[in-house]
Amino acid sequence: MTGNTVTRDDLRDTFLRLGLRRGGVVMLHSSLSEIGFVVNGALDVINAILDVIGEDGTFVVPTHTGQLTDPADWQNPAVPKEDVERVRASMEAFDPRLTAPRNRGIVPQTFLMYPKVFRSSHPLNSVAACGRHSQLLTSHHPLDESEGPASPTGVLYDLGGSILLLGVGLEACTGLHLAEFLAETPYLKETKIKVLVHDEDGRRFHRLRRYPTTSKYFNKIRPDLVAIGALRETSIGNTIATLVDFAPAIDLAVKALRNDPLYLISE
Repeated sequence: MTGNTVTRDDLRDTFLRLGLRRGGVVMLHSSLSEIGFVVNGALDVINAILDVIGEDGTFVVPTHTGQLTDPADWQNPAVPKEDVERVRASMEAFDPRLTAPRNRGIVPQTFLMYPKVFRSSHPLNSVAACGRHSQLLTSHHPLDESEGPASPTGVLYDLGGSILLLGVGLEACTGLHLAEFLAETPYLKETKIKVLVHDEDGRRFHRLRRYPTTSKYFNKIRPDLVAIGALRETSIGNTIATLVDFAPAIDLAVKALRNDPLYLISE
């Protein structure tokens, strides 16, 4: 790697230095623009990860679709009150083949075009995966457990997977919400989030029974992760790449939340 130019080989070498290996199960959170000039853009990021983990590995990305919440609650911009019902009636329900991710960056959008990629059914917090455990990770995603133990993040935990952060920090790691479900933090039930659903019970805006909306201080567990060797990082282009062992991160967060249920929502 020279200057700010980053190639597929540079990315592959970076992931190997972090400890990503053949057969690994890894979820990526990324911001391509933070890296610098990546010669083939998202393709290089995806292909470099697949190079490292090989055919026995499993690659996962979040493909969340926040545009399917109730338009009555939208802000920046808000929908005029007189238009809310028209927007509700015109919205298309989630289709794992067609609904585009929102605010997840170009990498998830590109990944969905790859062959043999499976996507979970959650209308708000879906994930996409390819590789050995892809169908296991995506086949079951309960509506009221966006990141609960029966969700893809729960499977990622059980498989001993890892989180790769590329150009983003721990605060972007939505999988860490699993700790809140495991610790049964009371504020999960305070959510007012409603999402468009169309299933055997008809088309409706379903109010999620549990959903994390206020937690953001995931960086608080960072020192402990470093201390036990469960977080490793190195530079790439203009940014930092970080590999986190998922199970130890969840275990630390659960312990902290059981001591202080507000641990992740207060400084």
